Amino acid sequence: MNYGNVIEKLDEEGLIKFTSDIVQIPSVYDENIEGANESEVTKYVSKFLKKEGFEVHIDKVEEGRSNIIAFLRGDKKGKTILFEGHQDVVSIGDEEDWTHNPFGAEIVEENGKKIMYGRGVNDTKENMAAAIFAAKAIKDSNVDFRGNILLCIPVDEEGMMIGIKDCIKKGWLDDVDAAVVCEPEDKQLCIYQKGALRIEIRVKGKMAHGSMPLTGKNPNWGMAKIINEIEKLEFLEKKRVGEHEYLGWPSFTPTVVKSPEKGVAQLNVIPNNSFITLDIRTIPGQEHDTIINQIRAIIKKLEEKKSVDYKSFETEMEVIDNRPWTKTDKEEPVVKAIGKAYTDIEHKEPVYNGVPGATDGTFIKAWENIPVIVTGAGARDVPHQIDEWVEVDHIVDVSKIYALTALYFLNEEIDS
Repeated sequence: MNYGNVIEKLDEEGLIKFTSDIVQIPSVYDENIEGANESEVTKYVSKFLKKEGFEVHIDKVEEGRSNIIAFLRGDKKGKTILFEGHQDVVSIGDEEDWTHNPFGAEIVEENGKKIMYGRGVNDTKENMAAAIFAAKAIKDSNVDFRGNILLCIPVDEEGMMIGIKDCIKKGWLDDVDAAVVCEPEDKQLCIYQKGALRIEIRVKGKMAHGSMPLTGKNPNWGMAKIINEIEKLEFLEKKRVGEHEYLGWPSFTPTVVKSPEKGVAQLNVIPNNSFITLDIRTIPGQEHDTIINQIRAIIKKLEEKKSVDYKSFETEMEVIDNRPWTKTDKEEPVVKAIGKAYTDIEHKEPVYNGVPGATDGTFIKAWENIPVIVTGAGARDVPHQIDEWVEVDHIVDVSKIYALTALYFLNEEIDS
């Protein structure tokens, strides 16, 4: 079937304005700042969807934070395809470092291209907007399609992903047959996602004066040994599994190091504890349970080691997030559908890749093994940077790709 009418019905001007409008709404979640959450984005987007005639559900996750669930239903029963893009953005850091207003959604012309600037304009409000306007174009064209288009717009993707976890728990994805996760990937089709394993480690100590270390117990010696052994483990894992075609190398990264964990550190005070977080990113060939056991074994061995010059120590270890790597086969109907849509819009063969980080899609894939593909507008190395940006034309291109993907998948036209 020719879906030229759908592409013609895409409201390109409205799409860019919608993107600009939601970028101008700060949706940084910070529990230390009153009102700093996604609630205003929730109001704006849900109001728009209701006005356009979508079936809309505003589903509370926690106080002030709600997922948006919206359906566009076809005229016959069939499959359900999910488009998912989050509401929240990361913090802007020091606003003085920005050349452009971080919540201005300013559009400037650079080297013959229109560029929009602002926090979330790349990750991932433009792609959320592109999915919404793709569904709107399908609705406005009155084209026949089977099944359902489900828009899931959750909170907290940049945090512990409580939004998508809540969405799954409440059954919103029970009937989903395939998912497109709308994230900035240079329009590349990502069929792999790195796993994410987050661990907290605490070493116990005893406060004392820095000039009299024997009166206390310095936790930093133990933590230093743990960090050194984690670095060795990373080296061995890289040597064992190698570099993945789409995901690159695995990594074991100490990100937060505090000593003490709470309170003020002082030059002449031995702290009462030491604290680190590990951000471990995994690739095929690695099992999370094995890695957890390896780290526990490292700690146990260090704790039990006895020698004249060795300071013994006690630790606590907690796994706070565990998302395995994912893979979706190229032969999956949703991958073939989006590949065909990409070729029809871009007039070239798609580039396949993997997501260097983890997305809500890791949980979606884990739920009943739903096939997931991650793609969207925006350079993949720009998220979370100062002066975050996106090419305006790419937002339109991706919205067209999303629209055709939905139709090819639901009407089972992937081989035509």
